Amino acid sequence: MIGANREMKALYKLVRDREESLFEFFAEDIEWSFILPRSPNWEDLWEANIKSLKYYFKRVAGNSKFSYEELLTLITQIEAISNSRPLTPISSDVDDLKVLTPAHFLIGRPITAIVEPSLMQCESNRLNVWQRITKSVQTIWKRWSLSYVNSLQQRKK
Repeated sequence: MIGANREMKALYKLVRDREESLFEFFAEDIEWSFILPRSPNWEDLWEANIKSLKYYFKRVAGNSKFSYEELLTLITQIEAISNSRPLTPISSDVDDLKVLTPAHFLIGRPITAIVEPSLMQCESNRLNVWQRITKSVQTIWKRWSLSYVNSLQQRKK
């Protein structure tokens, strides 16, 4: 704790002594664009992804009955899908598999998860709660990813 305290004091001193130059450095060539609260329709492209995810969510889970915790888990996993989407077209180079995602801005790296076995072919009435949620997420992912990734690829005429 003593070492951490010393490091925090050194960082505070650095920021305090060079505050103005740090502000100039961080503000250089940054153009901010704001969306007014409760008016997402101002930025159609930014909200198109959420609209398409909502569409598939309603199709897959619209008639299902989930408890609060189950629904929260499902929505959190859909949020992870949204934050792991590529923001730029995917390179056709097989050696270049890295893409920029919203997760890079949120946590500084891509979101990774353990691959679950596919439950797409299983009947929903034979699955336990976790498997039902997983099947719903897999179905949403399959439907949404086909439309989203296709929209990113540049078409050549």
